[in-house]
Amino acid sequence: MTLNYVRSAPSLLLCAAILSAASLQAGQPSTPVTAVVLPGGRYSKLAVREMGREAAHILKQSGMSLRWHVGVPAQAVNGRLVVVKLVGHCDMDGTPAFLDSGPLGWAHEVNGTMLPFSDLACDNLRGAVEAAIADGNPLRGNVLLGRAMGRVLAHELYHIVADTSDHGRDGVTQAALTPRDLTSGQLELLPSQVATMQSGLNRSW
Repeated sequence: MTLNYVRSAPSLLLCAAILSAASLQAGQPSTPVTAVVLPGGRYSKLAVREMGREAAHILKQSGMSLRWHVGVPAQAVNGRLVVVKLVGHCDMDGTPAFLDSGPLGWAHEVNGTMLPFSDLACDNLRGAVEAAIADGNPLRGNVLLGRAMGRVLAHELYHIVADTSDHGRDGVTQAALTPRDLTSGQLELLPSQVATMQSGLNRSW
């Protein structure tokens, strides 16, 4: 199946709506991270909600408590912040999209340091999930789109928090994700990646 590549590169991003996830071990302190989501075009609230739920589920193993806010906050955000920009149309309700070999998302890097900015390529993501919509139901389509967006977001947040452009061979951090990877089963962090993220969360950004 055609691979859809998730790459790391210098860019800009934002995230939305409030959610927090408990850390893997009871009693282990969690580190709150707020993602400010800035849509660049039309988007589905259902897809964005599912994106946050999926990303929080994957990243909770690391001790990250993910929260999100859609749009520019009315007041300053305390604590750690990442900006996630949604590029293109982030819903399954309009013109059909087609599978593209372009990137699904990217984080921003300057002089070897990862910046707290990321982009999600919604049109490429829409193309990747088109084949998974058996009945053409846009409600189901937006759930799958949100799941795919959440997995790519978790991938980019791994790069940002771990301060690395390296990829894993399996799981959510692998360099290439297929439509099946994006919409079916589960994608997780490997134990070594959990440890790397925990170290990153203990550093100041």
